[in-house]
Amino acid sequence: MRAYVAVAEAGSFTGAAQRLGMAPQLVSKYVRVLEDQLDAQLFNRSTRSVRLTETGAGYLRKCTQLLDDFDELAAAVRQDHRAPQGKLIIAAPSTYGELFLADAIADFALKYPKVQIDLQLSDRYVNLLDEGVDVAIRIGHLDDSSFIARKLTDARLIYCASPQYLAHNGIPQRPEDLSDHACILDANFRMGNSWPFVDQNGARKIEVSGHLKANSAGAARRFALKDGGVLLCPEYVVENDLRDGALAPVLERYWPERLGVFAVYLENRHLSAKVRVFIDFMRAALA
Repeated sequence: MRAYVAVAEAGSFTGAAQRLGMAPQLVSKYVRVLEDQLDAQLFNRSTRSVRLTETGAGYLRKCTQLLDDFDELAAAVRQDHRAPQGKLIIAAPSTYGELFLADAIADFALKYPKVQIDLQLSDRYVNLLDEGVDVAIRIGHLDDSSFIARKLTDARLIYCASPQYLAHNGIPQRPEDLSDHACILDANFRMGNSWPFVDQNGARKIEVSGHLKANSAGAARRFALKDGGVLLCPEYVVENDLRDGALAPVLERYWPERLGVFAVYLENRHLSAKVRVFIDFMRAALA
């Protein structure tokens, strides 16, 4: 299995052999033995290249995780878990990852050089099990109880709009006033067009509408800066714009309760040293 993973990552038997410190013929033999055991072809071979088959690509994800788990177990037995190692795949929202996680992860990599980081930024919902992700950073309420979640910090949702838009359309004084305004919708929010707010009666929601919608917090921000309407978004997305006056806060007394920023991982990963130290590091970094 290690020979197979090395060939897949190196793209050749020669590169895998150099990585493993053995003869290319032996690497090829091990891969053929594995293919015989599985009764499946893992690679398409030619004189110039070695490429994974569809079966091989699917097997690679699970195989890599299996080897990582084995290494974690061996390290724990050797009482070597204080020096985490192996590949760590992290999924996170694009804007939050670019603004906050990238720098912190770079610092983490300096402290733990044996951990290979693969940061995957995407605003879609990532399935940890199917996509082989070790840790996902998620913002908001968590519904899936099959995960273990550790809170890292908080994020606040705010209402804002450009001064030019407000000058032409008026400043909403109550959440009900949003029915007379163009509202910019971020498709990443599960709440859709039911926007939350808090008043004397507690947490409530109001239906809004607008002709601008995006599945990116960054794009929604650009819409707001171009006088596109009222935007509901995490404060960190527009923090600099609020400070510079490019956007103005509205409905401040009705802003929703803060959202949690969580690191989530599968229950069967709770003993992983690399996951454990990563989450502890990020809690301190994001605090």
